[in-house]
Amino acid sequence: MISDEYDAADQDKIREICQELFHNNYITEYIFSPNESLKKANIHYSFVMSHYAAMEELLDRCGWRLCHDERSGILYLTSEYASAKVILSKVESYFLLAIRILYDEKKTRASASGEVFITVRDIVEQLTTLGAVNQITKQEREKALRTLSNKHIVARLKGKLGELDTRLAILPSVVCAISAEKTKAVREMLSASESDEEDEEE
Repeated sequence: MISDEYDAADQDKIREICQELFHNNYITEYIFSPNESLKKANIHYSFVMSHYAAMEELLDRCGWRLCHDERSGILYLTSEYASAKVILSKVESYFLLAIRILYDEKKTRASASGEVFITVRDIVEQLTTLGAVNQITKQEREKALRTLSNKHIVARLKGKLGELDTRLAILPSVVCAISAEKTKAVREMLSASESDEEDEEE
């Protein structure tokens, strides 16, 4: 294997980053730190790009395919095994949907460097507009955002995850987590469901 040609330090780093991909799904080219709005280069992304062939071969042996979205600067894994799929709760799924919609809406108005910033309130208001959920508790908000933060979909910039005024950066990995086609289909389903309820009330 190609990885056998590397020294012990590089092999340890390869194992570490493989574990990150298994648990966090995505590695983005740039990352944010809490209380900072400026992105910085992700050294793990740079490492993978420097050792891509070795990691691709190793992961393939384990039934995973290493993927690289060059345009968005995202590394992620796919697998044909159903057990490898990430299962989200209903609230987590709706949060992901709202975040993708907000990302698409705000991307055209993003800063020159391309960052997209939102608040938790923006997400809740989007879900209300969609008619996705009637009420979301602070605990549910915190749990959903912690999951999506751990999966490298959003990054907390300021505040606690459950608070409405908490500021977040949406990471470009959201475009891989839920496609534009899936987003459109769910929005249409929610719209049809809302129309049916209005008809029943009449």
